[in-house]
Amino acid sequence: MRKQRLSEEELVEGMTPYTAHADELAAAKLDELGLKSSESDYKAALKRIESLFEIAEPGTPEGDELESLAALVEEYEEKHFPI
Repeated sequence: MRKQRLSEEELVEGMTPYTAHADELAAAKLDELGLKSSESDYKAALKRIESLFEIAEPGTPEGDELESLAALVEEYEEKHFPI
C-alpha cells in the first residue's frame, strides 16, 4: 500500500509560531534585524496589548499579535529595565 505524500501547504496548515516546535522556528530579536525600539514604540505596544488582552484568543490573528507584542515588550524591558 502506497502512502500519499502531503503538499507543503498541507503540512503547515494551522501552524503558527506558537504551535510549532521551537526547533522548527527561529525567533529574531530586534537588534538582529537592525531595528531599534524607542520608548514611544514601547508605550504604543503596551497600549495595544491592553486593547487586545480581553479579546485575543490563542490561534487567532489577534492572539498572534498579542504574543508578538508581548515578546517585543519583554525584550525591551530586559534591555532597559534589568533586574
